[in-house]
Amino acid sequence: MLEIQGGQDKEIQDLLSDKASRIILESIMTTAKSTSQICTECSIPTSTAYRKMQKLADRKVIRKIGTINESGKREILYKGNFSVLKKVLG
Repeated sequence: MLEIQGGQDKEIQDLLSDKASRIILESIMTTAKSTSQICTECSIPTSTAYRKMQKLADRKVIRKIGTINESGKREILYKGNFSVLKKVLG
């Protein structure tokens, strides 16, 4: 489980204090996943996932990775950004 330490970046700490944001982040730390995969794995509504992931992406806590899936459609995957978290979590 991710824990917040110190008084560093307040906005990111506020995001990480939110349970849904932490669950999403823990889900994508090692493997990039699509929104539907995250929603299924984390048991959270799609609208909540999109809202939380946009806030995390705006603060550069997660990265968006564009790929092309097997059917030739563009797909956005999300992955945790270790360099930002390392600074905040110490």
